[in-house]
Amino acid sequence: MLHVAAVPMTVALLATAACGSSDGGSSDAGTAARVTAPPTIVPPRSDPGDGTTDVTETPTTTLPPRPSEDADLPDAPPPSTTGTTSTTTIPGPLPEPTIQLASIGDFDRPVEVESRPGDDRVFVVEQPGRVVAVGDLDSEVVLDLTGSTSGGGEQGLLGLSFHPELELAYVDYTDRNGDTVVAEYAVDPVTGVFDPQSARTVLTVDQPFRNHNGGELDFGPDGYLYVGLGDGGDAGDPQRNGLDLATPLGKILRIDPLPSDGAGYTVPSDNPFVDVEGADPSIWSYGLRNPWRFSFDPATGDLWIADVGQGAQEEIDHAPATDGRAAGRGLGFGWSAFEGTARYNDDQPPDGQVPPIFTYGHDGGNCSVSGGAVYRGTLVPDLYGWYVFADYCSGTIWGYDPSSVGDPRVIVLGTADAPAAIAAGPDAELYVVSNAGTVSRLVPG
Repeated sequence: MLHVAAVPMTVALLATAACGSSDGGSSDAGTAARVTAPPTIVPPRSDPGDGTTDVTETPTTTLPPRPSEDADLPDAPPPSTTGTTSTTTIPGPLPEPTIQLASIGDFDRPVEVESRPGDDRVFVVEQPGRVVAVGDLDSEVVLDLTGSTSGGGEQGLLGLSFHPELELAYVDYTDRNGDTVVAEYAVDPVTGVFDPQSARTVLTVDQPFRNHNGGELDFGPDGYLYVGLGDGGDAGDPQRNGLDLATPLGKILRIDPLPSDGAGYTVPSDNPFVDVEGADPSIWSYGLRNPWRFSFDPATGDLWIADVGQGAQEEIDHAPATDGRAAGRGLGFGWSAFEGTARYNDDQPPDGQVPPIFTYGHDGGNCSVSGGAVYRGTLVPDLYGWYVFADYCSGTIWGYDPSSVGDPRVIVLGTADAPAAIAAGPDAELYVVSNAGTVSRLVPG
């Protein structure tokens, strides 16, 4: 681990935010001092050759409806969009896979699955507050926070990650007041059961509205914990949190979650904004509306973010790693200067923002992107290297070929009911998490 600087145990940062549905509240951006990223840190959004920002080369795409009684579900991939080119460990084009979904069980509003080092069970996160460990023959509730969470709408128990080296687990949930809590638990090394007496608050973030809470937790290739936070909620980023480095809202944070000198966590000294006056030093990436699910490609270290759009565009963001590390360091992904590739809030600076690698529109019953992981398992060989994502409303599951250049290649893989996440479980196999109640493994079609 790198040298770290201690920070307070509780980070209660007030902000009013933005989101798709309105929960009320002021749209006044407030008078607090705002912090923007220095131009020496962020790359240009594009390089058209004249120093201008190019936002016209990547049009919003639409999905045609299925020509049947299920006309609200698309049966074809979105038309191609242009964007940055991803990396892959094998040359393309990738072979076209066929898959089917094999259910591993029914659950209470599942939102995520996780794997634990050395454990071949799948850990299912239920939004009302439980974590269920699922094996081949049985299942067991290993954590129950139903009395501590606010479980309606976009709130509840939203994320889970296991420490890669220690018998510790971290959960992300909204408490009874609707604020974000990241908490640590000791885990029994044999049973995987969480010790409720060991609960320790790592950080808290005040949430001004009831939506856009983020919730993803993921240990990166560097061993640090990455925490996803939405822009705070409501609609249209009313407090302009996305590009403001003074608040953790609308960001991905990077921390060492272990306590240090009485603080709840520590900030790695190589975080990009540690030396930027007024900036939250825990920020790693910014300019995000609701990075509900993001993941690191275990083969390359690349960071993939499915960022939920406002009312027109859903986007996939991609940040290549350098030697397997540092993916997304200091990058801004545009919200709310941009929604996808389209200019959004004119009072937000457009410079230095990284465009999405892929966008799609809300035609055909689409409404909210659900990420997403690159497949590195063995059950479906032809799926190897594809990035798999879905839409919560239409239920469509797509594969994106990262080796496609210039004209992104996207195919329909299947459908599911209200997919909240596509996530890797044990042995890098992918699971489709249906918020309607089912978790299914991707298997050969």
